[in-house]
Amino acid sequence: MIIRRITIQDFGAVSFYEAVLSPEINIIDSRNVPEISAAIGFLLCSNVQQTIPPGWICPTTRLAAEVLIEACEYTVMAMPGNGRFTLTVTDYNGTDVTDNYQYILLHCPEQDDVDTFDGQDKTLPLRLFWYRNCEDSPVNVTGKTDSRTKLKTFRAHLSEYIKAFCPEPIHCQKGYLAVITPEGRFEVCCPGVAGEVALSETEEKLFFYTCFLNVAEFWADTEKIRNLHHEVKPLLIRNFLEFMDESTDISALIARTNKLQRQIIILTLPLGGD
Repeated sequence: MIIRRITIQDFGAVSFYEAVLSPEINIIDSRNVPEISAAIGFLLCSNVQQTIPPGWICPTTRLAAEVLIEACEYTVMAMPGNGRFTLTVTDYNGTDVTDNYQYILLHCPEQDDVDTFDGQDKTLPLRLFWYRNCEDSPVNVTGKTDSRTKLKTFRAHLSEYIKAFCPEPIHCQKGYLAVITPEGRFEVCCPGVAGEVALSETEEKLFFYTCFLNVAEFWADTEKIRNLHHEVKPLLIRNFLEFMDESTDISALIARTNKLQRQIIILTLPLGGD
């Protein structure tokens, strides 16, 4: 699935915004990251409408995208009407295919959540732990995964994934490694140093991103087992580049993200946040 173009009008603080996107990596530099992220999520049927502040939507609000799914072109529109924010989708012939589009992009809420990396999300290191220990999760993991965490195949794959995990560098200069505990928690260790590791803000974002990649890879493997025709959505990345200093090399992380074979949209604030 590829978003070719997105247009946003009168949505939150955005009066008008339009971007033509590459099928691979895109960096969107804007002070309106929350609005752009929410607009993309809504147009991709990603369970975000409940998180859109009511004040962002007015009678002239319009969201639109040109979307390509398996060589089929779709025009996706969203606008207020009858007291709701309504999605309408047409194909290249102008035929209404809204129901089919929504069916193609129907994912469980947890998958939609982990399609977006947010560097402020401190729950990323706990995701696999929650899948394995649903009763210890502060959210309804069983409901958010459409009860997949109860399936034998899901649990067997999760157990094997955790057992097979090898320590991974988090690509900071101090040589820190990401590890997974037997219970499924991601943690940071420093070879030769005992005890808890104190991370700088940049190191914390790198660790969270490493967790995000592993969770994304886990879901990709799970869907290959379950459904060979599962449609993958673009990956949204926010609250990340702003926290990288000049000495940080994230090329290996981006290359690994590319291996997921998904469109990547990196949303970042302008320098200084203006």
